[in-house]
Amino acid sequence: MILVSGNGSLAKELVKLSTKSLSIVSLSKKEMDITDEFKVSEVVKKYMMMPNYPKYFVHTAALTKPMDVNDRNPIMSVDTNIVGTANVARVCDKYGIKFIYISTDFVYKSYQNSSFYKTEVKEDDRVKPSNKYGWSKLGGECVAQLISNALILRCALCDIPFRHAVAFDDVWRSSITHKDVAGIILKVKDEVGTINVGGEYKSVYDFVSKHQSVKRASGSNITPSLNLNIDKLMDLIDE
Repeated sequence: MILVSGNGSLAKELVKLSTKSLSIVSLSKKEMDITDEFKVSEVVKKYMMMPNYPKYFVHTAALTKPMDVNDRNPIMSVDTNIVGTANVARVCDKYGIKFIYISTDFVYKSYQNSSFYKTEVKEDDRVKPSNKYGWSKLGGECVAQLISNALILRCALCDIPFRHAVAFDDVWRSSITHKDVAGIILKVKDEVGTINVGGEYKSVYDFVSKHQSVKRASGSNITPSLNLNIDKLMDLIDE
């Protein structure tokens, strides 16, 4: 069994991949508030008493959208993205469950100009978040680094359907859909350490327009460009 915190886009895509041999169960905030360690422990304990007890926990729950909510309410960001992650990680370590932490490419040093397209960032490159959301997710990574049986996935997730009427054509990223990331998680779930997870490096507009109609807009002054090196990921999923 795989337990998944939250019921957002990635959690829903993971549940779709549930099978008789590997059941995947998502836990909404109502079912398990990650900011309450006692609640997390009680919920996980219940599942550990089942014959098909969980061997993996994918931590997708986070204060994410809108991203600037982390700027407007940093204490909530700390409680959810850092303390909440610590609560889940602590309980996973207690019960011997593999802890899979969904992080973000925003933990890396980014570039305001997409002309830096040749500058790929690898898993062991410098981290320097460009916003408070990135800092909060890096805080969660610090927690995961202290757990022996943990995997950190730095994902360049992009919502499809896209939530906005315009997409930036001067901001380039290694965007990937929640559906594709869900499939990748099942392929690399037994790995440990840190893995970049993304797709082809292209403008946000080019990525989104493959899925739906959207207008072009400029946004390099709002969101930086970042090119993930995914060689490690490709080596693993091609094995």
